[in-house]
Amino acid sequence: MPQNITIKLPIPSRLNTGLATARERNLEWMRRHNLVSGHEAIHRYMFSAVADLAAYSYPDAEGADLDLAFDTMGWFFLFDDLFDVPEGREADVAVDVCQQLIALVTQPSPRETNRDAPLVGAFADIWRRATTGMSHEWQQRAAHNWVDYLTGNLTEEIDRRTWIPQDFATRMRVGHRTLGLIPSLDLAERVGHFEIPQIIWHSSQLESMRRAAVDSVKLINEVMSLENDDARGDPNLVRCLMRQSNCSREEAIRVTVSLIQTKVGQLFDQMKLIPLFCARLGLKSTESEKVQRYASALFTWIRGSYDWSRSNGRYSPRTASALSPNMTGQLHPANLTTVSP
Repeated sequence: MPQNITIKLPIPSRLNTGLATARERNLEWMRRHNLVSGHEAIHRYMFSAVADLAAYSYPDAEGADLDLAFDTMGWFFLFDDLFDVPEGREADVAVDVCQQLIALVTQPSPRETNRDAPLVGAFADIWRRATTGMSHEWQQRAAHNWVDYLTGNLTEEIDRRTWIPQDFATRMRVGHRTLGLIPSLDLAERVGHFEIPQIIWHSSQLESMRRAAVDSVKLINEVMSLENDDARGDPNLVRCLMRQSNCSREEAIRVTVSLIQTKVGQLFDQMKLIPLFCARLGLKSTESEKVQRYASALFTWIRGSYDWSRSNGRYSPRTASALSPNMTGQLHPANLTTVSP
């Protein structure tokens, strides 16, 4: 089964020791913002363990920083699920929420958004906490990256409505935007209490490293979620590869795993250039350390995504067999109302 597939990654596993208590605080936050309610919905949310991704991806975060990471990861998955609608229907509610979120980030004003919508109100809280203490430059960059993620989801929804099969490269390109890793890397700076200089963030060196990391995490996600996607009728890059290369499921998985390992290898090669990169820019030791921390966050996210994917309930056979597009509404605020079992 895909969730049990072993992918050899030369990156050490790490797990935040505050996972258990942060998980409970996250559930309270989800309840407070009307994102989950009722025994069954709460049980399924806890079983899915989506917010636990924060413990794997931000292993050094503590206290309020760890809570912010947990709340953001939990929010990500409920927002993503909002686009899961039965075949033949359009995700109009998700599109409306998405447009409200774009307005919130770009033109923050109570008149611009309906913060009674659970996902919008919850994100407003996340955004407020994330931007606290960060520079104006970081806030501008983070807002841009959130908008790119949100508009990427609109792209996916429009593409889904056309029902035209896409090639592997196109799906990877769109997946770069909808994976949410770039905003999550901005969050690594926030919970790590550091910022890399804005101009350096835009360098080709870091852009290449981010691309390798996003490719790796995206492909890991596609392999590990394959059974779940099959059960729900959702698109998956493994099936896309099967169709495009006319190969078996097993062969497509092998090719995908090989691609992951190649991307990770490329990232290691690029990591070796960081000292030279910093030296040629004449960075001070404190600035160089920030670049190193950012680069390390890429590796942590790759390994964390893999370890979390192998343990969470979201991709388990139980979830894959039990969930259908008609049932996922129990896990997210369909019609912008409180979730009920």
